[in-house]
Amino acid sequence: MKVLLRTIESANAPTVEKRLDLTVLKIGRGSDQDLVLGDQRLALAHAELVPHKGLLGPAIRLEAKARMGVKVNGTPQVSDTLKPGDVLDFGRYSLTVGKPVEGCDLVLTLQQRLAAHEERSARKAAFKTTLADTGWSRRRLSWLLFGLFALVTLGWPLLRYFQQPPVPVAAERTTVPSRELKADILWNSGPLSNAHQMLNADCGVCHQQPFVQVQDASCKGCHADLGDHAMTSVVAQQHPFAEQRCTDCHREHNGAHGLIPTANQACTVCHAEPADLPGKPGLPTKDFSTAHPEFMLKLTRKAALDAKEPFVWVEARQGTPEAKFEDTGLKFPHDLHLDTKGIDAPEGKRVLECAGCHTPTADRASFLPVTMEAHCSDCHRLDFDPQHPDRLLPHGEPEAVVQSVRDHFARIALAGGVMTAGAPAEVRERRRPGETLAPNRARAALAWADGEAQKTLTDVFEKRSCYLCHAVSPTSDVPRRWQIAAVAPTTQPAFTTLTFPHGAHATENCASCHASATSKHAEDVLLPDIKSCRDCHGDTGAMTETASPCQSCHVYHLEASALPSLARPAAKKAP
Repeated sequence: MKVLLRTIESANAPTVEKRLDLTVLKIGRGSDQDLVLGDQRLALAHAELVPHKGLLGPAIRLEAKARMGVKVNGTPQVSDTLKPGDVLDFGRYSLTVGKPVEGCDLVLTLQQRLAAHEERSARKAAFKTTLADTGWSRRRLSWLLFGLFALVTLGWPLLRYFQQPPVPVAAERTTVPSRELKADILWNSGPLSNAHQMLNADCGVCHQQPFVQVQDASCKGCHADLGDHAMTSVVAQQHPFAEQRCTDCHREHNGAHGLIPTANQACTVCHAEPADLPGKPGLPTKDFSTAHPEFMLKLTRKAALDAKEPFVWVEARQGTPEAKFEDTGLKFPHDLHLDTKGIDAPEGKRVLECAGCHTPTADRASFLPVTMEAHCSDCHRLDFDPQHPDRLLPHGEPEAVVQSVRDHFARIALAGGVMTAGAPAEVRERRRPGETLAPNRARAALAWADGEAQKTLTDVFEKRSCYLCHAVSPTSDVPRRWQIAAVAPTTQPAFTTLTFPHGAHATENCASCHASATSKHAEDVLLPDIKSCRDCHGDTGAMTETASPCQSCHVYHLEASALPSLARPAAKKAP
């Protein structure tokens, strides 16, 4: 049997013809077959085409070797006589019987309908089960899941919400929430901060209306004493302060320490270009490391002669000549008192340290005022009579000093028994208790007392005691004769716009920031400049510096007790 086999690899590929001279054409997957078809669904020997002498003449007959048979024109057949135009299916291959040509008994056209990977994909798709096959669609299932989610997360919390007793209009510090676990926890967008942990079981204290943002009134129920970021109510009612709400900066449910913003951008977004801000916002500040102005200091200056107070407060920025000195009314050389060899004291040489005079407050944020009684009297004793070392001068007004000295010498002159050289007999002689002098002798004793008092007062005011520390000037007032310059008050902090945490720097040496060891005048301003701070501190996130956000030194809520409570825009309902 002569066979003409035409093979078409793909739709656009050319036809390849091949002539075979066989007794029987064997078709299958096995390598011993005449026509090898690579489809795993075929048997090794799947079918044979054999010549056949029928009643109508010679013909070609199909004999299936596999139990599944072969589809001829779409119908499974085990044995069949082929005629031109018949199509035999062998898996993904089709074999078409053509009209005989001269010299050939059988003409066959072999074509691959699908590539191997396409056939595998089609087979997988045929066996895939979809939601539609089960009677459900994705839309129907989505609505079912949405309904279940809404029922659990909205219906149950709302039911518990309307069942609980009404909450107060504003939160109070005395409110103790129930510790019972409530359904509201399903709505919680994150853990509360440490400061609000006591409200963890009572969301209604802050969220007083469903689906409405937290109002300022809820915050001020507990934080009523907090002021605004403005020194006056007029400024606080202007843009941008009027539109600000508590939750613009303080966002809850951001972790244990997420309530207070630490990024400098929260401040520099306005202070980088402060020209548009009301009031006195200061100079532009973009960051601390490179674009922060020098510190503003509050210093004392002598007031005019006709002023009610001897001193006035002035502001001066570091780096200017005005910020290098202040009027104190004292003669106090730091370098003398901090001499490493020590200073002369009643008990001998004594080495002083900064902590000997500068005592920190209880919160270690500042220092107590330096006073004569607490810090100076150990070395600067106010005794004035060697014969009576326990008698001390009062530290205060010159009138009290003059009166104290005059009273002392008058008392001992009238009492007698004074062994001072040059003293008259009325003063030196001993007298019995209660014994009085005759008027003429008493006048002689008091005249001596006046002379001694004047000499002692001149020595106290012009040579030692008062003169060592204070500026003393003569006056026309005969009884007093001397005037002591007023001492500048220490009632206001040196920095006007920041708070310096001395307690956080307790491990640092005072001299590393304050150049006190080389200061020769009491008027020297010994406050560190911003360059000293930048040796250790930098912007938040710096790798080699102590991260220092704006809140490290600056306070946002200013002068809370001086400002009235301002109305803020009501929060809008969630869309």
